[in-house]
Amino acid sequence: MAQNTITGIAFRCQAADGYGLGGFAWRHEEPSLTPRPVIIINAATSVRCQYYWRFADYLFGHGADVLIYDYRGIGTSAPPNLRRLTAGWLTWGECDFEAILQYALLQFPGQPIRVVGHSVGGVLIGLAPSNTSIDRALTMGAQHAYWPDYLACVRWRMWAKWHVLMPAITRVMGYFPGKRLGWLEDTPAGVVQDWGANKRGLLTPTDNRVAPACWHQRFVMPCKGALLHSKPVSWRSA
Repeated sequence: MAQNTITGIAFRCQAADGYGLGGFAWRHEEPSLTPRPVIIINAATSVRCQYYWRFADYLFGHGADVLIYDYRGIGTSAPPNLRRLTAGWLTWGECDFEAILQYALLQFPGQPIRVVGHSVGGVLIGLAPSNTSIDRALTMGAQHAYWPDYLACVRWRMWAKWHVLMPAITRVMGYFPGKRLGWLEDTPAGVVQDWGANKRGLLTPTDNRVAPACWHQRFVMPCKGALLHSKPVSWRSA
């Protein structure tokens, strides 16, 4: 099969607690003279993994194998009844991202694992017990909805939308009907609770505990940061 005709192939795997997760894989058929990286894309909160499809195609076209997946409650990993699902951000990191890491280790043995994390997807990298198996990571806008970090000119509007209105609708519905409102994907109540009530220390009310700092502390590597504007990129060491 010609490389430019290969696209994402659906796969499923199970988290340690038995929950089934869905995603798509791009894998080269031909061998590589050097270890070929496999890149996992961690989505933003309540964004379907297909949003990153063209990015995955691009990475594949430049020599990488790629995995995209949905957290539980989202897209291909959503249950028939979202009201019955108990899941928050810690579950997404400790269970779901961990399951994809284990899948990558099993299905792509010997290949360096790299991760791209968008928004909360960058934070989740530190929550997986196996994160020391990651070779490199790139995060974009990694944050966990600490509202004082919002841009000042839109801070109060965003606070009202995401930290007042969204939790209120969720309490009535039992989940957040994001599709119907055109905001985002339908979202588990626990994730909305974590998003709406979050504080600086990634306190997650769904689990009634703080994110395990020990796993973040084990994930250590040289770091660079980039400020991306309409001007050329400016690199600075972190």
